[in-house]
Amino acid sequence: MSFTYHLPTKIIFDQPALEAIKTELTYLKANRVLLVSDPGLAQLGLVAQFTAGLSEAGYAVAPFTEVSSNPTTTEVAAGLALAREQGTQVLIALGGGSAIDVAKGIAMLMTNGGHYADYQWGGKAITERSLPLLALPTTAGTGSEVSRVAVIVDPANPFKKGVLSPLMFPYAAIVDPELTRSLPPRLTAATGMDAFIHALECYIGRRANPYTDQFCLAALEAIWTALPQAVADGNDMVARQSMLLAALWGGTAMDHAGLGLIHALSGPLTGHLHLHHGLANALILPYALRFNLPAIPPERRARLNRIFDLPEEADGERLVETLTQFVRRLGLPTHLNQLNQPLERVDWAAIAADTTRMVLLQNNPRPVSAAECEMILTQMRQ
Repeated sequence: MSFTYHLPTKIIFDQPALEAIKTELTYLKANRVLLVSDPGLAQLGLVAQFTAGLSEAGYAVAPFTEVSSNPTTTEVAAGLALAREQGTQVLIALGGGSAIDVAKGIAMLMTNGGHYADYQWGGKAITERSLPLLALPTTAGTGSEVSRVAVIVDPANPFKKGVLSPLMFPYAAIVDPELTRSLPPRLTAATGMDAFIHALECYIGRRANPYTDQFCLAALEAIWTALPQAVADGNDMVARQSMLLAALWGGTAMDHAGLGLIHALSGPLTGHLHLHHGLANALILPYALRFNLPAIPPERRARLNRIFDLPEEADGERLVETLTQFVRRLGLPTHLNQLNQPLERVDWAAIAADTTRMVLLQNNPRPVSAAECEMILTQMRQ
């Protein structure tokens, strides 16, 4: 039952984001800001809205909107060059986990120096606290706003390897449900399933503990009800609020109790097929859960059954089918053949081998081999 809990990030919930940013910048006595976001939010006008609001208040804001859905070290390097050129004192990340992770990478390099690869592959230690980062999630999914890890792809090495340190936590998470109102249904579903699977994998994982269990159970209960509502009606702000709370709880649990097979397999699968992270997680969920069933303690299976409106004594296959139907009701695929992309030339053995290299597997409730990963991938496309 031994565990350590450490979350230095300030959480500012359900307050107008622009005003909250100004308050935090005043506390930090900072004037020069790098605003990290993505082309989609720039096109929606959200980046311009925050840039104008902060500029009118006297802050020098440099927007960086080159973040992709699966961000790369090239994007981190470009953002870092701009931050250094502008003499950035504080970073603001506006977006989903991709924008927040890129901002984490930039903030860390601003104080520790060097190149991202030095830390990702070279084993260089992070010794200095990152520049202050204000994380504004526009999705309810990754929980990156309350985690110490950044997951960035190196184009020279597609294997996904995170960089993490307690010195990389955002200074504050400014969580304003209004920022998620315009998120389309499919992205609402995919990012919401990421939060769902954070909570599920933490709850059944080897490092599960009584402290994080409470976050996991609260997140699963909230998402079970709120995610279908948010997908059906993006203007349902009660559902949006519940989803953001669940993402915070799931992200906190993930950072402290670890993940498992779903996320371990999702990384290589996403890298090879270029899938959205949350969509890949949702697709893998039924197959990985079925594989893990024999290793999930009966009392935890019973608790999950209750959350998902099943009798406590319901068997494992009924639990798997219930969650499969949940994914389908959200409009997400449960089979690789539903992706409408060619699969004939995919190197499934390489995906399986890369999965076994993922450190996340150490927390999975059941050991898994490369052959078993290949078996799961075969099931997903039969």
